[in-house]
Amino acid sequence: MSSSACATLVLLACATLAPAQSATVARDRVPPELATLTDEELARVLKMSPRGEQPTDPSNRVADDTRAAELGRKLFTDTRLSPAGIACAKCHDPARAFADGLPLARGIGETRRNSPTLLDVARRRWFGWDGKFDSMWSQALSPLENPVEMGGDRTTLVRVIRDDAALRANYEAVFGAMPAVLSAREGSADPLALPARPDASALDSAHAKRWASLDAPSRDAIDTATANILKSFGAYERTLVSGPTPLDRFVAALRGESGGDAAALPPSARRGLAMFVSSAGCYQCHRGASFTDEEFHALGLVGANGKVPDDPARLAAVEFVKANPFNLAGALSDARDTPKANMVKGLRRSGELFGQFRTPSLRSVALTAPYMHDGRFATLEDVVHFYDTLDGAASLDHHGERVLAPLGLSETQRADLVEFLRCLSPIAPESGAKTDPPAQPSRTSAPAGGNSLHSPKCSDVGDDGARS
Repeated sequence: MSSSACATLVLLACATLAPAQSATVARDRVPPELATLTDEELARVLKMSPRGEQPTDPSNRVADDTRAAELGRKLFTDTRLSPAGIACAKCHDPARAFADGLPLARGIGETRRNSPTLLDVARRRWFGWDGKFDSMWSQALSPLENPVEMGGDRTTLVRVIRDDAALRANYEAVFGAMPAVLSAREGSADPLALPARPDASALDSAHAKRWASLDAPSRDAIDTATANILKSFGAYERTLVSGPTPLDRFVAALRGESGGDAAALPPSARRGLAMFVSSAGCYQCHRGASFTDEEFHALGLVGANGKVPDDPARLAAVEFVKANPFNLAGALSDARDTPKANMVKGLRRSGELFGQFRTPSLRSVALTAPYMHDGRFATLEDVVHFYDTLDGAASLDHHGERVLAPLGLSETQRADLVEFLRCLSPIAPESGAKTDPPAQPSRTSAPAGGNSLHSPKCSDVGDDGARS
């Protein structure tokens, strides 16, 4: 096993766990559809709910500061951060469970990756499909400065706040006075007046030259202010929390807890659940209350050439995250000597990382179509078909997942698995979801309509996030 894999396993063992719960269930509470499960398999079901507290983020000292979250909320929809007038909410739309419903994210141009949901993002261990970022706040800079996404830069980010009285007051209430070196001075070049990028093809050379012409104190002050602003984004995103699901009600009933509802899962979903934790093997990567192992896997999905995988994914991300000055071990982190920060320092490139992508959580999965890192599967039925048949996968060699094999499911079994997956999402409201982020930072849940968790059909949640 590689050193990076060993370090990852150590970190996994140290990850925040849900509160201890009974690993056994009285057999008289087990419905017929789950009756053939072993005690070990039933224990896997019990671990699916409830979720524990969100992990803390010691690298962000304002992670749970409501004033910082309010600043992040305002900036999330601010189109001034992009010369093309693109806000973060374009690709992370609250009405679409903070995703965008497109196969590939589309900003100034079309990217190579699907926009993942931001719901429950505070529970993730790595960020981005390839784990290119080791903290939620550091990830926020990438779309801002990517010429294909928002096409902005950190100087614009800081200038928008410096020159907006309300935003500046909000910033300074949390982080203190904006550094004097960043003030526009009569007769001197404004250190934040960098030229705009004329196109999305590459970093504008004039912009790079202008940045290089700044003195070190100005560059350091811009980076420090940028890190503060990014941490406000992180504080806001920590408030984006998915709501309770039919599965949560069902597991509570298995435990014999008040508020549980054994009928929350229809019979088809119960059969899907039984397969999920046993014969279908889904639990191997989608385990626990977040339905993810927080690891990276290569599924052998063919690339644009239609023959072999062509995205290096985690292999390229390792060097990026180590070199990123905004990483956990960097000077701009508020906790530079944590186990995870030390692990980042020790990450190593290895051929086995080629094509590996992060296992996404399955909570709210019915609200976040299309699926996979490149959005190639339009529906949950498409996803289940892939895992059932492995159609569209290259031959899985030493870079692939050895556990994957065609399942040979019947049409009914595939439908049962899909029905269970739908039960991992709150039922969407009849009249559509709120289209703006909340007015004040709070634990914001995915759309859920009234008593709809008692619905006898989880398939009421469609892949487009609305009732079917």
